Amino acid sequence: MKIDRKRRLSLALALLILLTAVMSSCAAKPVKSTDEEAAIVGKIGKFDVRYEELRYLVLNHKKDMALEFGEDIWTDPAKAEEYRDELMTRVTESIVSDYYAVQAMADFYYVGGGSAVMMKEEAILDAVQKTVELAVDECGSFRKYKKMLEEQYLTDYLFRYYNAAEECATELFYILSQDLGEVESDDEYIDDYMHSDSFIRTNHIFLQGVTEENLALAEKLHAQIKESDQKELELIMLKGIHCADYTMTTRHGKYFARYTSDYGDEYELAAFDLRVNQLSDIIKTPEGYYIILRLELEEDYLEDNYDDFKDDIMGSEFNKILAGYKSELKFEFNDYGKSINILEIE
Repeated sequence: MKIDRKRRLSLALALLILLTAVMSSCAAKPVKSTDEEAAIVGKIGKFDVRYEELRYLVLNHKKDMALEFGEDIWTDPAKAEEYRDELMTRVTESIVSDYYAVQAMADFYYVGGGSAVMMKEEAILDAVQKTVELAVDECGSFRKYKKMLEEQYLTDYLFRYYNAAEECATELFYILSQDLGEVESDDEYIDDYMHSDSFIRTNHIFLQGVTEENLALAEKLHAQIKESDQKELELIMLKGIHCADYTMTTRHGKYFARYTSDYGDEYELAAFDLRVNQLSDIIKTPEGYYIILRLELEEDYLEDNYDDFKDDIMGSEFNKILAGYKSELKFEFNDYGKSINILEIE
């Protein structure tokens, strides 16, 4: 459907407006970032990237890499230099996130007048504020909430920004599916999709943590499943003994469409590369090791869970569109960003 660009409301602008407005909300009053935190270190497309986001990503990647390569890689100056480029690569790749893709996507899709549903900035503001207030309640106090953020290297602004982008994505999904018809919802289309190679069923073993011990155990379990005449039952049995993921203990496993896996890109790429009843190799991810078995679809289970799977497929179609916007984005440091030594960020 062609969108009339003469009568338009930029959702990206609305997102920026709500991010500014959220800084002056009342209950659980936002914490103003310091000048250092708010400093601009570069751009993704036309969107500014602040130091507080760079710091958040650097410190979390340093933490992950220490678990993967050894606790001393950042305390030993020689080792830190050895891993500098790897750290920079991980940070610059992850900084181009779905949050910026949402802004780029929102900057393209506009809502006209007439019967179209306008984006409600206040609704997003309220949703973000409620999320913060819920987090404060769960922490027990605003002071403990701030401590929780600090432990995760987050700022209040960044927490609110990420949540605002999530809410904006939800608004975009409804606009594209209900108002513009660019996300297909026809039952015949959904049924065909459900029986295509874009919708699969898997079960897996997950060993949390990238360690030599887990890799050795994964190799042992993989060999045991591969040699079994009943691979699915063998996997379920071993999963009950060893798996750190307790959310998939039923025999039904996980049904999902492309771009909707809960287990990361590495899992999804490997899973969709499998034939039915085929066992994957050992899949290494930043979180640990997976052994994946692709299974046949169960028609009764598809029918019983049709509405949920329809939502997943529509979400997949939306995420596919979003991925297209993300693929066009690139992060560029400005002069200040280039001057920062990422090894010295604390």
